[in-house]
Amino acid sequence: MTNPLLPQEIMEVLQALRPVFHASSWESFLYLVTGLLLGQAQAGIVRASLFAPEGYNWRRLHAFLRRNRWSETGLMVALIGMVLSVLYPDGFPAHLFWVLDQTYLEKVYAQAIERVMVHRRPHPKTGQGRKLKGHGLMTIAHLYQQSTHRLKAFLLGGLLYFKQATFVELSQQLVRILPLPAEAHNVFVTDRGLTSIKLAKTIRAEGAYSLGRVKGNACFYLPATKEDYKGIGRRPTYGKKLRADAALVNEQPPVKMPIPLDGKLVIGCVWRGSFLRKGFQDPVDLIRVEVKGCKPWLLMLTDPTLETEQAIWAYYGRAQIEVAISEAKSLGLDAYRGRRESGIKRWPMIIGTVHSLLQLIAVGALNLALPAQNWPWYRKENTVGAIQRRLIWELLRRHFFNLLRRKQKPAEIPRAA
Repeated sequence: MTNPLLPQEIMEVLQALRPVFHASSWESFLYLVTGLLLGQAQAGIVRASLFAPEGYNWRRLHAFLRRNRWSETGLMVALIGMVLSVLYPDGFPAHLFWVLDQTYLEKVYAQAIERVMVHRRPHPKTGQGRKLKGHGLMTIAHLYQQSTHRLKAFLLGGLLYFKQATFVELSQQLVRILPLPAEAHNVFVTDRGLTSIKLAKTIRAEGAYSLGRVKGNACFYLPATKEDYKGIGRRPTYGKKLRADAALVNEQPPVKMPIPLDGKLVIGCVWRGSFLRKGFQDPVDLIRVEVKGCKPWLLMLTDPTLETEQAIWAYYGRAQIEVAISEAKSLGLDAYRGRRESGIKRWPMIIGTVHSLLQLIAVGALNLALPAQNWPWYRKENTVGAIQRRLIWELLRRHFFNLLRRKQKPAEIPRAA
């Protein structure tokens, strides 16, 4: 089945997701993706039926999310394969970076919606309370290095947060689900709230590596020496105990290098050393980054082949997932008003598909001729929002008169939307 509204280039890329759905679900999936790309299905998925033929029943869109038999994790796996095949047609680089982060989908007026909980608001703004009502979401993104020092995040989906599982345990589930390419070193980048030995062990068991910021009171150990052996019992594995914020300063001289900070390069001091951590079998590298006027970065790295500069830029690029989440919310990530748990779980995967398509066009991996915005007050043409506006103009230019010639939809559709 083809969608006459979507360009042929997008339809060819979406064919990688076809095995996830049966025929009826695939049709509804294309209409829903079209509605989200054009900004019509953001507030209500029923409006996606405006782009369907006259005989299409709009109730099938609700059934697609709530009842149809397709796997949301299967869609995420297929989406990852699609994104990687388009980004790296000539082979994978030496390192592939993945970012894990948590977010909240606030639903203030939610009533009788499954899995709605009260969460602590991480960064309250002026006028906002300390708590929010909604869903917690553990998200995964691929960090793409567009150029030497230019990184972009592709939001690929997420898992819904329940009381039975913490965000670290949800991260473990995501790591086990992902189809990680064996040809490259896969590195998972996390912030201080998710970095833990528990997650690092799961990532290493899957053949990948982790890079994350640790707290200053995290315990690191030097390898045991002859002086640590008391002559009785087994020889010790761990030697002197050190705090992360005091482990490297007095051990070795720093190395000066440019550090990315707030969009510019600043000369800073960097230390790197190898230590042991209890509960983790392999040695880990501790990287300390100091820039005048800022608190030091303390990064734990389990991949010894990753260079220090690459590790610093990868952690700095972790903030791109915050941009991707904000873009996904503008596409409708927190706008779904369905009440059933099945639809709530599947919605982030649909939004991840739409965001990945727009991001592929933005980075130039998917070539698509689109009209320019020509806004004198905003000259960027390759952001996700700009690509969506340009795509809307192109599709309206192609199909505006065809949409006008259609017979008017039944009166129940505007009421439902």
